[in-house]
Amino acid sequence: MCGIFGYFNSPEGNEKLLRKMAEQQIHRGPDSEGFYINGALGFGIRRLSVIDLVTGDQPIHNENKTVWVVCNGEIYNYQELSKSLKEKGHVFYTSSDVECLVHLYEEHGIDFLQQLNGMFGLALYDAQKKCLYVARDRLGIKPLYYSAEAGHFLFASELRSLLATDSVSRDLDWDALSMFLDLMYIPTPFSPCKSISKLQPGHYFEINNNLQLEEHAYWKLEQHSPVYFPKSESEAIEKLTYFMRDAGRLQLRADVPLCAFLSGGIDSSAVVAFAAMESSFPLRTYHVYFESAQGKIDERPYARAVASRYGTVHSEVTVGRSDFNRLIPQLLWHLEEPFGDLASIPTFIISEMARKEVTVCLNGSGGDELFAGYAYHSYPAYLKKVFLSGMDKVGIGGNVRSLLGKANNPKTWKAFFPHYRKRSAQTLLDDKSRYFEKDLINGILAQDIDGYLQSNVLFLLDKIAMAVSLEGRVPLLDHRLVEYAAHLPSQWKIRNGERKYIFKKALEPYLPHDVLYRKKEGFGAPLSDWLEADMRTDLQRIVTHGILSQNGLLSIDTDMLACLNPWDLWKIACLELWYRLIVHPTDCPSGMSLKDFT
Repeated sequence: MCGIFGYFNSPEGNEKLLRKMAEQQIHRGPDSEGFYINGALGFGIRRLSVIDLVTGDQPIHNENKTVWVVCNGEIYNYQELSKSLKEKGHVFYTSSDVECLVHLYEEHGIDFLQQLNGMFGLALYDAQKKCLYVARDRLGIKPLYYSAEAGHFLFASELRSLLATDSVSRDLDWDALSMFLDLMYIPTPFSPCKSISKLQPGHYFEINNNLQLEEHAYWKLEQHSPVYFPKSESEAIEKLTYFMRDAGRLQLRADVPLCAFLSGGIDSSAVVAFAAMESSFPLRTYHVYFESAQGKIDERPYARAVASRYGTVHSEVTVGRSDFNRLIPQLLWHLEEPFGDLASIPTFIISEMARKEVTVCLNGSGGDELFAGYAYHSYPAYLKKVFLSGMDKVGIGGNVRSLLGKANNPKTWKAFFPHYRKRSAQTLLDDKSRYFEKDLINGILAQDIDGYLQSNVLFLLDKIAMAVSLEGRVPLLDHRLVEYAAHLPSQWKIRNGERKYIFKKALEPYLPHDVLYRKKEGFGAPLSDWLEADMRTDLQRIVTHGILSQNGLLSIDTDMLACLNPWDLWKIACLELWYRLIVHPTDCPSGMSLKDFT
């Protein structure tokens, strides 16, 4: 896990520029730094050492130094790949998972991406062809921003690295910010800045010496269906169990201590179960719970039951209203984009606690999107009506979950945000949904994987875990498991009203019945509880006395502001805080609270 960055044909291209970009990502890679420069091409890395602590520093090259690579992430099947490559005569000078990439490229060209089991954002340069490849993993677990303007190409793991070059415009993308007000996140490929985009998951860029930039897809979920479909429920369970266990085996590979986040829910408990069975040492587990959260189930007993069953070293930490006040500025700085999901707060607290003892954490993201775990997945009649309606309410990057929550009123947003633009109408019947058109629920799940999972859940995990130099791994998103589960008939995912049916059946031998068949409890934050009179007042002051309102980018009506529900007030305040922290750059505001911005 690291942070990468680089340029091609930049007028300022040199090591000084790379160091500017590197300085913004020290938290992603506190252990070492490295650069490679060849004419108009330069790239670098800030490294968090996880595999091969002694000789694994990057950039890494092939035998004759004609192919160079930097990689943020992990290649989990590197041992198998390296063994095969050595048998073919390739000479390795490290024990790193990244070195297999240059030798795979020698053998297969850029098609080597198909052989990787891992999470990554990488840049590979072929010095003989004078060609740069920039690629992102299949599910978008690792980030990759880029800017292609005025005859140059810049890329980085973090948005601030691009802005730090001073050659990338800070002009705002009003469409992207409008999407944030609707969704609470900005979907790929957009960013809050007009000149910066995110590379699509499962895609790569090819950039030649003339700066001709071509984007290619090397993986699409709808096109990677399993060759063999199970004929029975028992066959499906057997295959799912194999993939989960093998993902646990591969993702335990590390030369540093690791742990698992254990909420007590099905997904994180499944990850703990299979990791613990494959681990040769007691697994560490961490649980975070909310202090005085009205209406939320106390999940500690369920997490403790799983921890006890698998003999983990279990720790717990609490999060409360004061954490919202003290952490939000720091977290928005690390998130780099306006982002409203307050699961960032408990995620940061549990990550900070875990980082005192480990460098890698496993978590359970993905189970709901693979196996239909959200409440709205249980309403196929409503979903069918939505599909047939033309989907004017849902735009690019959206998903059905936004329709089933409180509807956003465009007139309300337009009153506050003059540049608000209703997202251009785009039906959910895209390539994924057309592929799954005979199975409505699977079409919705494919949209969830492409939208909410990638641009909210995984975005949050990467940004917040890396804020404390912690690597987050996602065993349930092993691409083999994703491909297999995504194409299972939805009647195996929802049966007689039971969501995640086949997943739960597969887990019955491994988890307590109470964990599998209790009411689902999300990982969200109780914002309404936290927004007591004093904190709501702070958010209103942040908005009314903010830079956005002073510059005419926000139109403030005090009476309307007082009537906003907590989440909509939070979104507007979040937009203001983000603007102050990122567009008007500052150092990480650790130690500052919301009151410092009122």
